[in-house]
Amino acid sequence: MADLGREGMATTTGRTLAPRDAVAPTRSAPRSKGYRGIAMEGFIARWYARTRGTESQLAGCRREAAEWVEGLPRGARVLEVAPGPGYLAVEMARLGKVDVVALDISRTFVEMVAANARRAGVSLDVRQGDASELPFPDRSFDLVVCQAAFKNFSRPQAAVDEMYRVLRDGGEARIQDMDREASDVAIRSEVRSMGLGRSRAFLTARALRSLRRRAYTADQFRDFARASPFGNGRVEAQGIGLEVRLTKRPPPA
Repeated sequence: MADLGREGMATTTGRTLAPRDAVAPTRSAPRSKGYRGIAMEGFIARWYARTRGTESQLAGCRREAAEWVEGLPRGARVLEVAPGPGYLAVEMARLGKVDVVALDISRTFVEMVAANARRAGVSLDVRQGDASELPFPDRSFDLVVCQAAFKNFSRPQAAVDEMYRVLRDGGEARIQDMDREASDVAIRSEVRSMGLGRSRAFLTARALRSLRRRAYTADQFRDFARASPFGNGRVEAQGIGLEVRLTKRPPPA
């Protein structure tokens, strides 16, 4: 799994939308900048987009989009939290089966996702916002996905709780992120699979080793699940990363 991991502006295929009437209630927790480390804006965001935009990685996005959407009913709603340049969100929308919403804290990425959606000719609702305070009503989505970004959230437990809140009963959250216990050997193998040039591969490997320090272990993800309304979840190793699957169980009859 490749990994380099963000007031309500909303766009769809480049068009600014009016704010929705029904939004999440105001939280009493102290506000934060919403992310750890440096902001993914400007040239940093553009470098990231180029690194994630190789043909091998785009092919991976197409495979994952098909897999994740396959079991959903036509017209289901999917939220991608922190989509970065939006390659996965665009591929899910391109399938024409589900309605896709993408939310990122980075203004640069919001603009990038909207531009990528326009070029692909797909309808995509793109918003700027914080993963720990999702600007959506309760029970809005059938699937919530988050790739290569969870380690960057400043309030990870709140982000998991918010995923639960916006899911419909029976819906699932799928988080893919780097494993804090990934080895240097595994990182080098992952970078080779990305199809990058020599200098970009060197910088990417160095960035991954740095990001590993802020990533979480499988046990820490299980702790997030247990401390959330989900109650539990399934964590599986995938290359240098982990996939976490959390299901919102319907209330007892």
